[in-house]
Amino acid sequence: MLRAVARNTARLAPRYEALVAQRGMSLAGMKGYDDRESAEEEEERNLRKLLAKLKKQAEASDAPAAAASKEAEVKALQPIIEKYKITNDDVEKILEWRHSADH
Repeated sequence: MLRAVARNTARLAPRYEALVAQRGMSLAGMKGYDDRESAEEEEERNLRKLLAKLKKQAEASDAPAAAASKEAEVKALQPIIEKYKITNDDVEKILEWRHSADH
């Protein structure tokens, strides 16, 4: 039996080394995954903050358009507002939450 192992070792060793190398490369490819994902999440948070700033600037510079935009949002929510009998104060909070950067 030892002779068979010794005979086959030379033949099978390169295959084993190749498999180990492939596994190592596949695991190495996963190392940067968490870093990339956290970088994407950070970028999304920054973009949300930037969008919130732009929205505030647009509302300040064009009040009639901001009012029309808010009206359109409330109108789109109207079926939900009526179904669940949501108060105006709660609708304001929902719209404020929707445009916040931290969700």
